[in-house]
Amino acid sequence: MEELMINEQQIVVLKGSVIFNDFERIRQQAIQLAKQISTIDVNEENIKQSKKLLAAVNNRIKLLEDKRIEIKKEMLQPYHEFEAQVKEIVGIVKEADDVVRQQVRQLEEAEREEKETVLASKFYDRLKHYSFRDLFDFKDFLKPRHLNKTASIDAVEIEMVEFLERITKDIKVIEAMDNSTAILRAYLEAKDLGAAIAQVQREEAKKKQIEASAALKKPTEKIAYLVSVKCMNQKELKLLEILLQQNGFEFTTDKVEV
Repeated sequence: MEELMINEQQIVVLKGSVIFNDFERIRQQAIQLAKQISTIDVNEENIKQSKKLLAAVNNRIKLLEDKRIEIKKEMLQPYHEFEAQVKEIVGIVKEADDVVRQQVRQLEEAEREEKETVLASKFYDRLKHYSFRDLFDFKDFLKPRHLNKTASIDAVEIEMVEFLERITKDIKVIEAMDNSTAILRAYLEAKDLGAAIAQVQREEAKKKQIEASAALKKPTEKIAYLVSVKCMNQKELKLLEILLQQNGFEFTTDKVEV
C-alpha cells in the first residue's frame, strides 16, 4: 500500500506586507481632530454645523476602513485557495477511512454477537441446575463489558458462577423472612438483596402512612337511641316536654289512641 507522502517543505509561504507610509501623519491629524471634536459645545445654533463636521470626518474614516477590508481580502485569497486544496485532499482520504471503519465496526459487532451466543449457552447450561431457573435469564447477568475483547470467556464464566451462587444465598435469606413474597418480587427487579429489602420497607412505611392518614380523616360515627314514652294526660305530657327541653334532648310528640 502506497503511503500518503507529505513534504511540508513543498508548501511555500510568501509573507505579504502592507506599507502604510502616511500612518504617523494621519495618526497625528486624527489625535488633533479628536481633541477639537470633543471640545465642541453642541447647541441649537451649531447643531447643523456639528452634524456636517461629523459626517465629513466619518466619510474620511470610511475610506480608510474600506481600504483595509480590500487589502485583507487580497492577502487572504492565497490562504483560502490553499485551505480549499487541503480540504479536498482530507475529504478524499476521509471517505475511504469511513468505509474501512464501517467494516471494522461490523466485524467487531459480529464478534460481540458470537461471544454473547457462547456465553448464553454456558449460562443456561449452569442455570438448569438451580431451583430458581425460571426466575432469571441470561440478560439479568450480562453486562456490556462482558462482550469486550479485554474480557476473556473464562473470566466471564467465573463471574457467572459467582452471580448464580449469590442468588442462591440471597433467596435462602428471603425465604426465611416474614414478607418473603414482596421481597422476592423486588429482588427479581433489583438483583440486589439490600436494595430489595429497602424497597419493600419503603413501600410498607408508605402504606402505613396512608392508612394512618385515612383513619384521621374518617368521620366519627354517631349513635342515637329512640325512646318511646307514653303520657296518659296533658299534664304529664307537659312535664315531660319541660324536662326534655331543659336537658337538651330532641323529641317529637305523636297523639295515639289507647
